[in-house]
Amino acid sequence: MSKAFSLAGIRLGWVASRSSEIIEACADARHYTLISVGQLDDSVATHALSTSCVGNLLKRNTDLARQNLKDLEEFVRDYESMATWVRPRAGTTAFIKFIKNGVPVDDVAFCQHLYEKNGVMLAPGSQCFGDGKDFKGYVRVGYVPERQVLVDGLKALREFMENGFESVPLATK
Repeated sequence: MSKAFSLAGIRLGWVASRSSEIIEACADARHYTLISVGQLDDSVATHALSTSCVGNLLKRNTDLARQNLKDLEEFVRDYESMATWVRPRAGTTAFIKFIKNGVPVDDVAFCQHLYEKNGVMLAPGSQCFGDGKDFKGYVRVGYVPERQVLVDGLKALREFMENGFESVPLATK
């Protein structure tokens, strides 16, 4: 419910399967692991998945993802000597590598400097995945917040690239 429907606060568990045996086993296990799903969560989720609502929610979020991805793509293109990526084909997260003269920057320092100087919070790739030794220079960007949030965030990121990026150290090996 959280990603596709922008309903991050809704908490419920669900499973889909063509096998009635799997569904029955999950239902039996549920009785032992969960007394109930919150009635409000269940009601909101049921409405979101109803035929009168689901199409509108998905269209809104798909349109938002497409537009925001175009804006992020423009940013990467404008800073191609300092930022590289593989454009996402699905999902709502991008992984951008920031470099100086082809060498990855310290992604933790990048994110800290960006937040301290421009108020934009991104996740350092080396801290998101692995043991801190992989994905140096990479930054994880969720690109489907509300439209204005992304526009403002990219504006601040551009300002940082022009007036703060030079202070970011290179990654250590």
